[in-house]
Amino acid sequence: MALKNTIDPQEAERTLTRWLGTKLPGADDIRVSGVRTPSSSGLSAETVMFDASWRENGAERHEGLVARVQPSGPAVFPSYHLDVEFRVMRALGESTAVPVPRAFWQDDDPSVLGAPFLVMGRVDGRIPADDPPFTATGWVLDLTPGEQATLNENALQVLARLHAVDHRSLGLDLLDRRHLGVTPLDQQLAYWENTFAWAAEGEANPTIEAAFEWIRANRPQDEPTVLSWGDARIGNMIFADDLSVAGVLDWEMVGLGSPELDLAWWLFLVRHHTEGIGAPLPPGFPTAEQTVARYQELTGHEARNLHFYEAFAGLRLSILMVRAAHMMIAAGLMPPGAPMAFSNPASQLLAKTLDLPAPTAPSVSFIGNR
Repeated sequence: MALKNTIDPQEAERTLTRWLGTKLPGADDIRVSGVRTPSSSGLSAETVMFDASWRENGAERHEGLVARVQPSGPAVFPSYHLDVEFRVMRALGESTAVPVPRAFWQDDDPSVLGAPFLVMGRVDGRIPADDPPFTATGWVLDLTPGEQATLNENALQVLARLHAVDHRSLGLDLLDRRHLGVTPLDQQLAYWENTFAWAAEGEANPTIEAAFEWIRANRPQDEPTVLSWGDARIGNMIFADDLSVAGVLDWEMVGLGSPELDLAWWLFLVRHHTEGIGAPLPPGFPTAEQTVARYQELTGHEARNLHFYEAFAGLRLSILMVRAAHMMIAAGLMPPGAPMAFSNPASQLLAKTLDLPAPTAPSVSFIGNR
């Protein structure tokens, strides 16, 4: 978890300059400048932004770049596969209309930035925030309701575009993780069962355990398979000034699954940022029912089993909050015994979705505590 970036900008400038020389053997006058590391970023990877320039075949080249660095210490996921993220972004960027940052390089050498990393092109624009959420403050709320509706519509169109992609034609069969199960849903369930066992560190969690029982008993069969973003939400999109989607980010949860896997995650994250934290839905944003109806219009796919997939979304987010809570306590950002692993906006919503007993401790979130 990138609770806080720890990479030293001056050292990164030196190592990135040397490293870039190995990636551009025909170039000279290679310079790296403007290295900056956001003090707080997402919950999974460290970020290094920098500018690079070089001379190649007599021409000057300039690129704004971003390194996404695997956590070198405790992390929110049990394992990382930056090579998979890189291949997905490169395939989408080269062969589809899904707007992703240009994937330049991926490197497993930890001597450069302390851990494996990938480098992508920097995309200019604005990202709806998670901490504090865009539903509570910030530039999205400064938009008119009509502009908010445009932003959401553009984002949903990109999700529909992604689900129309043929992953096999892009050479992304590696996403079919047969060692975890026969079907994509088998694989998803096995992955999240393993992740919970790892994240919980032997600690019981009645809400999550009851949700797993319900999920196993109510799983749908014979579903379509699409390329699943995994973390589908507007908070992982960069928006240009005209509110079009300039870049789709964060592919670490990418896999295969039913279209509803992404659609329900989208819906649940909106619930988390509104009902979950006590904030109203911004006036220009559609309701859940309107979002589903519009997605069906855009894709021609009739959304089924959404209750199951919304419960599964709540389960997955609740598992991530268990890991986040343990890490934040270990980092001194929360006191020992803080109830976030058991009671947080995600677990409260999960209990409500499945009519389970709600966690009785006060709801605690990562929001405002990093």
